[in-house]
Formats: sequence, structure tokens, C-alpha cells
Amino acid sequence: MRIIRNTEYIKNRRRRARLAAGLGFLLLMSVWAIWFYPTFIVFAYGFLILGYLVFSYGMAQMGKWNRTPRADNILDERLKPLPDKFTLIHYATLGKHTVEHMLVHPGGVVALTARAIPGTIKGRGSRWRRTGFGLTRLFGSGPQLGNPSFETQQSIAAIEQALRQAQLEVDVGGAIVFVNPQVNLDVEETDYPALLVSALPNFVRLLPEDASIKPAERQQVVEVLSGGAAEEAPERPRSTRRPVRARRPAKADKTEKPEKAEKAVKKKVA
Repeated sequence: MRIIRNTEYIKNRRRRARLAAGLGFLLLMSVWAIWFYPTFIVFAYGFLILGYLVFSYGMAQMGKWNRTPRADNILDERLKPLPDKFTLIHYATLGKHTVEHMLVHPGGVVALTARAIPGTIKGRGSRWRRTGFGLTRLFGSGPQLGNPSFETQQSIAAIEQALRQAQLEVDVGGAIVFVNPQVNLDVEETDYPALLVSALPNFVRLLPEDASIKPAERQQVVEVLSGGAAEEAPERPRSTRRPVRARRPAKADKTEKPEKAEKAVKKKVA
């Protein structure tokens, strides 16, 4: 399988997350200075609310972009055995929208909306809800659930618009993938297929192929949707054999030289 990843987007998101968390922390700390001035008490409440929102956003983003492995790394590992006619594209900017994950396959394109949160996830149509974990839903620093159906719809619209502008026509679908091993799914008739990451390879293999899409056209689709990001070189398989140490040649024994010289002298005398 081929992998294309916009690494600059990841770096920018990490930087933005750190700045947001730092700014939110400063806003929260400024409340203590304003608190001692009763005439500015109204501003203290404003800084408190704004600081909490900015700090929470920054921590949530840091939990998303600094985690190891990230969602894109997990998708790579699961889909790595697929042949080169499959291309996984991460964080491609299409117009004003960034599609975080999409797979170009022999039948078209699938937008993959990944979620890395634990707990029980309930999905009914376009409505999503997370249960359990108490207050960690409010004060947790990891990624949030949001509305994956709405995000998938936006990604599909961005992909279709980019293909339409390039005068390419292929089927575009979507799927919601939960990559956290501590998640339980309770879904019924969701707008898009919702599945665990362990079921993703089988889901991809069952995608219908389109014989009318030639390899050259599929490559055009990849170039349009990659947004200029370069393809990553495949990893070389690591050898499991232990390195063999080369043996040094044995040193000649210096004590043999006098004996050889003595034998040579005896031969001459004889």
C-alpha cells in the first residue's frame, strides 16, 4: 500500500495546540492578579471563562497530535498489507477543508473519519453520544467525539468538489473508524458505516471495484487529492538474524622463527 502524509500540517497543529494551551494557562493565571482589584472583578470572570475554553481546546489538541501512535499511524499499520493499488492519504488540504484520512481504492475513494476516544459510543443515524468516564468527558485532555457523521459528510463534499474541478468522476463514500482498543460500539443505522479498526481491513477488501477506472486515472485521483504532499518510501523489512562477527586471522607465533632458522643452518652444514 502507498502512503501520503502531509507532515507540515501535523507540525502546524502541534504548534497551535501548544500555543493555545499556553495562552489559556496565562489567561487563567491572570485571574488571580485581577481578583485583588474589585473594580475589575467583571473582567476576572471573563478571563476565567475564556481561559478555560482556550486551555481545554489546547489540551484536547495536544492529546490528539502528541499521542503515540496517532490515528494515522494506526490506520497505516492496519492497512499496510494491501497492494499498491490502494493509496492512503493523510491530512490533505482540499480547498478550505482538510480531509484527515482517505483511501483511494480500485472502486473510488473512501473518506475515513477516525476517533481515538475510549468508552461506550452510541450512534443513531447522525446523532452520537459517549457514555461513561464521568467528568473526564468534560475535563479530559484527549480527542473529543464531536459529530463524526457531520465531519464525514464535509470530507466527502470536499473530495467530490476537488474531483469535479479536475473533471474526474469516481464514487466517493465514507466510513467512521474507532481506533482506540478500549471502545465499545452501540450503533444502529448510522449515516455512514461505523466500525472498529480491527474490522477495517475486511471492510476495505469488500469495497466494490470499478473496472472502468484505469491505473492511470486512479493515479490522477491520487495526485489531485494528495494536495502536493509527497509519497512516503516503503519501510524496508528488518532482518531478524543476528550479525555475525568476522574472525580475525590468527597471528603467527614468533617463537617458531628461531626454530626455522636453526633448521635452515643445519641443512647448510649438512
